[in-house]
Amino acid sequence: MKSSSSNGKSRLLLGVDGGGSKTAAMVATLDDSGQMTIRGRGLAGPSNLRLAGREQSIASLNQAVDEALGEANAAGREVDYAVLALAGSTSPDVRREVTNWARMRKLSSRVGVIHDVDPVLVCGTEDGWGVALVVGTGSVAIGVDSAGNSVTKGGWGHWFGDKGSGFDIACKALAAVAEAADDIGPETILSELVMEKLGTANPRSILKEVTANGDTRREVAALAPLILNAAKCDDGVANGIVDEAVEETVKLVAAVVKTLDFTSPYPLALGGGVACKSNIFRDKLIRGLNRLQPPPGTVTVVDEPVLGCLEIARAKLSGSVG
Repeated sequence: MKSSSSNGKSRLLLGVDGGGSKTAAMVATLDDSGQMTIRGRGLAGPSNLRLAGREQSIASLNQAVDEALGEANAAGREVDYAVLALAGSTSPDVRREVTNWARMRKLSSRVGVIHDVDPVLVCGTEDGWGVALVVGTGSVAIGVDSAGNSVTKGGWGHWFGDKGSGFDIACKALAAVAEAADDIGPETILSELVMEKLGTANPRSILKEVTANGDTRREVAALAPLILNAAKCDDGVANGIVDEAVEETVKLVAAVVKTLDFTSPYPLALGGGVACKSNIFRDKLIRGLNRLQPPPGTVTVVDEPVLGCLEIARAKLSGSVG
């Protein structure tokens, strides 16, 4: 189906993927044949309104969108369709806040605000059904069966959820460093790595350093790569933390599979910095997933979920869905 304006002018699409650590935006043109071409990209800080706050989140959204539009030579132009996949957007108040922001800056007359896992599923599954697992600053899994039934597991936030996430991994590492300093836990290379990263030689200063910038959740989660690297170096404590994180995220997928009653292998898409960027985590995760009954049939790593936002925007604009 053709997806262009009646005068033949290329339409402009905007995709935004925002979470607890970063916000990525992409602008693409859609030509008369339905061909989509990326024209601009933007990158900014966190845009999870629940956790980063309104001021930080709106600033991140504006920065990422402005950069993408600027690179596409479309600054100030209203896009034909925008899809915003934002952490926390399942809450009505968050959705309302984002919608108001889009309206105030005249982003587009057609704006979709969706769960941040949805574009991972779109990018990582051929027919739009299966399971998407995102393990980044937080952790969440969604599933959609062939009949369109959907379910979400996890995504409760860092206070009492996000098991297996980058934040969870780093929290457990900080606890291990504290126990090692108090001589009530095993020695670990994590002590040296964490203190070097935070620029302190005193374990008692760790709390001060991770709370200095106000966004403690983000600062703690940023330590996760240290733990994952230490696990590659066969540090026993780090390996134990990673193994526990993998187990927790496998549980999310298992819960989705059970709820949707999958009886045969299904496509699975992986998103988030921990799952996508850490080979040791991903290898352990895939081994764990393969022990499920049924296991995933295919596993696809989705490095840029924002592309899924553009695909959704293209489909919406063409009228093929919704």
